[in-house]
Amino acid sequence: MKILMTLYQIQDYGGIINHVEFLAKGLKELGHEVDLCMLVPKHITKKRFKPIGGMFEKAGTGYSHHQAKGWPNIPKIFYLNDSVRQRFRENCSKYDAVLWHIPVPTLNKDNKGISEWVELYDNGSKNIAIIHDGNLPKLYPHLLLVSKWFHSAVCVHESAFHSARYHLDIPRKMIVNPFDLSGMVTELDWERREGFAAIQVFKAWKRVDTLIRAIPYIDEYDSNPLRKVTKCIGGAGIEYRYMTSKEKCKPKYFDTDGNKIWDVALANGMEYVGTIPNSHVLEILKDRKLQIDPSWSKKYSEYGAHFNRTTVEAMIMGAVPVATDLGMKNSQIFYGGKNFIEVPHTATPEEFAEIINQGMNDEFVWKNIRENNIGLLKQFEMKTVAQEYIDLISHSKQKLENTCFTETQSPVETFQYLIETYNDRIIKSYLKEPAKVACDKNLAFFNIPPHFNAHTGVQLSF
Repeated sequence: MKILMTLYQIQDYGGIINHVEFLAKGLKELGHEVDLCMLVPKHITKKRFKPIGGMFEKAGTGYSHHQAKGWPNIPKIFYLNDSVRQRFRENCSKYDAVLWHIPVPTLNKDNKGISEWVELYDNGSKNIAIIHDGNLPKLYPHLLLVSKWFHSAVCVHESAFHSARYHLDIPRKMIVNPFDLSGMVTELDWERREGFAAIQVFKAWKRVDTLIRAIPYIDEYDSNPLRKVTKCIGGAGIEYRYMTSKEKCKPKYFDTDGNKIWDVALANGMEYVGTIPNSHVLEILKDRKLQIDPSWSKKYSEYGAHFNRTTVEAMIMGAVPVATDLGMKNSQIFYGGKNFIEVPHTATPEEFAEIINQGMNDEFVWKNIRENNIGLLKQFEMKTVAQEYIDLISHSKQKLENTCFTETQSPVETFQYLIETYNDRIIKSYLKEPAKVACDKNLAFFNIPPHFNAHTGVQLSF
């Protein structure tokens, strides 16, 4: 097959970068052709883009990419130009499928008042929306406006899948993030490892500050009293900038004594590695006992588990994941005590630290979790995931709409169950009033008149 991957331009791509790269690699290893382009809300320009500093690497797409800022040199579609939009649609028709990693523009200032994006989807190809976020009802409800041109949607975790239940009128399926397992560690090398790592994007719901507050209470030594533990923090993002700013540090990032929690953590052994290539992240995880993901969101948890790529990367490299109860709420894939060490989202810094200290010293629990995770990882292998996309593309939309898998089946048993279909009858019962309100609210940002659900075939009025 010939497949085009595309996405709208945003500020921080986070885990989408690795998803694109490993899915492209998996598809290519299966013998398929993959291209990549970026959709930019500008007219054609000859201006040179400002170079992105930092470290780059290449993977499945063949393009150099930065772990936070993405791909500076991929083909860009300046879709405010009429002829460019036309050529894009004609080009899409030459592909068996177009995978939209960011299926509609986000509500950032660069997109305000821009409505031309709605003309990109009637392109003669099988458009597949990929939902990476667990809060689709708030962030992407305007996907309904162009849904009639989509073949199906892929949701990469349980929270994303369930959050879309009442806000999408197209077949959807959960297909997990792809990973390269060629370097997977299978040894239970407890004695060689020490410390922990937490490397991810600093967003408010990622709750990195809860770990930063706990660092002063985490032991200096683990089970080996002659070896200091590594307390490794990495990544960047808006909350990192606030947390470390000299003038704009948020009040919540100070402790009761008026000290910045970041400075206190540094004084207590925290090592900050910044934004680094994924290959470097994996090397770090290979030497750590634990990988900590402190994220949780009450909103996301209403829909289910929102497991991050870093959790699976930790399993691949032999580190035991630590995650919160809300972050993994009701997961049918990962279980607390079996696949990860659980931290209550209400834990105090002292309680958080005590759980980490115990995790770095309890060899029996650590090895038991490691053994459980080795068998789980095969479902995340990039070629296995890529084949699921090919199988989805191979089905007609009509066949998907006539096949309904119940949500009570276990994804661990089949990983095929998370398809849900919407014919006219099901649309009426599933697509509630809040979906219409959310869609129209977002459309106002783009200066698009209220027009609920292009699935009806009614054309836009502008």
